[in-house]
Amino acid sequence: MRSKGEIVGAVDFGSRDVRVLIVRKEEDGTIHLLGHGKAQGRGCISQGVIQDLGATQVALKHAIADAERESRVHVNALFCGINGRNVETFIREGNVKLEREVVDTASMEEALEIASHDVLGAGKRVLSSSSAQEWYVDGLRVENPIGIRGQVLKARVHFARIPAVIEDNIVQCIESQRRELEDIVFLPLASALGCLTPEDMELGVGVLDLGRSTTGLAVFRDRQIMGSHCFEWGGYHLTRDVAAGLHISFEESDELIHEYGISDASIASELEEAHGDEAQPNPAEKPSPQIKLKTMVHGAPSIVPREQLDMIILERAREMLIKTRQFLHARGLEKHLIRGVVLTGGTAALKNYIQLAESVFETPCRIGLPDSIEQIPHSIQLPEFTGVVGIAHHGLRYRSSALGRRSNPRGPVAAGAKMLGKTFRKYFF
Repeated sequence: MRSKGEIVGAVDFGSRDVRVLIVRKEEDGTIHLLGHGKAQGRGCISQGVIQDLGATQVALKHAIADAERESRVHVNALFCGINGRNVETFIREGNVKLEREVVDTASMEEALEIASHDVLGAGKRVLSSSSAQEWYVDGLRVENPIGIRGQVLKARVHFARIPAVIEDNIVQCIESQRRELEDIVFLPLASALGCLTPEDMELGVGVLDLGRSTTGLAVFRDRQIMGSHCFEWGGYHLTRDVAAGLHISFEESDELIHEYGISDASIASELEEAHGDEAQPNPAEKPSPQIKLKTMVHGAPSIVPREQLDMIILERAREMLIKTRQFLHARGLEKHLIRGVVLTGGTAALKNYIQLAESVFETPCRIGLPDSIEQIPHSIQLPEFTGVVGIAHHGLRYRSSALGRRSNPRGPVAAGAKMLGKTFRKYFF
C-alpha cells in the first residue's frame, strides 16, 4: 500500500454515473491521480436526492472497487459534493471585536457563528468550504488571519443549506461500504476548484456545471464568491423533449443527442439572428437528411427529418441558457464575467454547446476540464469529471485546514471533541 503524501478519496453522486477518485498530494505540493472508478447510477439519484438506496450502494461499491484496484490504496473516508433544487445558498458576514487585539481560533469560530445566525434552521444542515471563506482584519483582507493583530475580525462566508435527510442518506450509503463521510462541499464550488485558474477567480468568471438533472452556477471575482445557485434543469430535460417529440425511448433519445448535438446549421442560424441578419432561402438547398428511429411508439413515424431533432435540441438548450442569463442579470452578476463563462459537466460536451452559450451570454465561453492534477489520463480529461476532481481538491484543502486548527473534522474520531464545542462547530470548518 502506498503511504507517502496526503491521500484523499472523492465521490460525485451524479444522476447518470457515480464517480470515485483517489489522489495523493506530494510533499512538494504536486497532486497525482492514483485511481478512478465509474459506475452507472442512472435513476439512483436525482436533484441530489438518493432515489434508490440499494442501487446507489451497488454503484458506489463498484466505483470504489475500481478506484482502489487501480490505485492499490484503501480509503477509509470519502469527500462528496452536493447539488440540487433543495440546496439553498447564502453569503453572510460576521464581525468580532478582538479583545486581545490578535486573531485566534476562538475569534474565527465566533465570526463564523455570527455569520451563520440567520442560516441555521430546523431539519437543515449547513455547509461551508474553507475555499469560500474570506477573512478581513480592520477591513484588510488576509489569507490566514491567525496571529494577525487588529481591532475587528470579519468573516465573509458562503453557506449551502440542505435538508438533513439528504446528508443522512448519503452518510448511510457511504457507511454501508464501511467508509466514513469526511465532508460535503457544494458541487458548483468544487467544479470551480477543479477547472479554474487563479487568474480566472481574480479577474472574474462564471462556472456553469451542466449535470443531468441539475445545473449549478458559481460566479467569482477578486478571489471572492460573488453568487451561486442551483437550477432544477439539466441534460435530462433535453432527453425528455426529444423522447416526447420523436416518440422514442429515453435511451435512444440520449443516443441521438450525443451523436448529433446542436447542428452546425442551427448555430449558423442562431448567429445570424443574434446579429440581426435575416436568413435568405437557398433554392439549391438540399432537403433535410432523414433519421431512422429504433424505438418509436406504435403508429409513430419510423423516419424523421434531421431538422426536427435539431429544432428540439436547440430550443431546449437555448431556453436553459437564457434562464441562466436572466438570473445573472437580475442579480447584477453579469458584470463580473470578465473571463467569460466556463461550462463543465457531462452536458457541456454536447456538440456546439459552447458556441450556443457564447451567442446567449455574449461573452467568451470555454469547456472546463479537470486541472491541477499531474498526468490525468484521457478517460478523465472530460468535463463530466471536473466536479469530482474539484471535490478531491476540496478534500486536500479541508485536511490542510484541519491540521491548521481551522476546521473541525467529521466522523466518530472527532465526535467527543465536537460535543464540547458550540452547536455550529459541527457544520463549519
